[in-house]
Amino acid sequence: IMKYYDLLPSAAGTISGNTIVCQGQNSLTYTVSPINNATSYVWTLPSGATGTSTTNSIDVDFGTTAISGDITVKGTNNCGDGATSTLAITVNPLPLAAGTITGDATVCQGQTVNYNVPTVANATSYVWTLPSGATGTSTTNAITVDFGTSATTGDITVKGANSCGDGTASTLPITVNIKPTTPIITLNGLVLQSDALVGNQWFNQNGLING
Repeated sequence: IMKYYDLLPSAAGTISGNTIVCQGQNSLTYTVSPINNATSYVWTLPSGATGTSTTNSIDVDFGTTAISGDITVKGTNNCGDGATSTLAITVNPLPLAAGTITGDATVCQGQTVNYNVPTVANATSYVWTLPSGATGTSTTNAITVDFGTSATTGDITVKGANSCGDGTASTLPITVNIKPTTPIITLNGLVLQSDALVGNQWFNQNGLING
């Protein structure tokens, strides 16, 4: 009597695909050469990465919580599993959310103010946005803002950034008080009168006049 025996799958070959990826990067393809005697393939992925396949190719999504680890694959059939192949994956993280911005929330046109945010983990630079009419540039966690004479009320925001992308921004609402216009003074008899109905402060050659 002649008997035939099924063979175990051969050892899996080298897995090909990116070995350095970013959190949030999706649809990265990994493949292994067809495995002799395999009727299916078993893949495992790093924590936070997702994807399913029973073939020699798999598309992987690296979620925002993905961490470094191994991708493995092995062939399988009704007799058992073949030897596993492993590919080490480095997952670079996104910056964490920015913390609270500190600095004056109520300012005047023409005022210069310093703002800071705590160091953002995984950030290699910082992206600031300012209200209309305010100026200042910075790629660090501190910025000096010049509220010009045309500055208006709005938000200061900041977020951490790196080669993988941006973190969640933090926002500080800013109230910009408008600088009063120059009043016009007229002389009515012996009385000086300002055309500004409120907010006047009178001065003479010796300084401000009380009252």
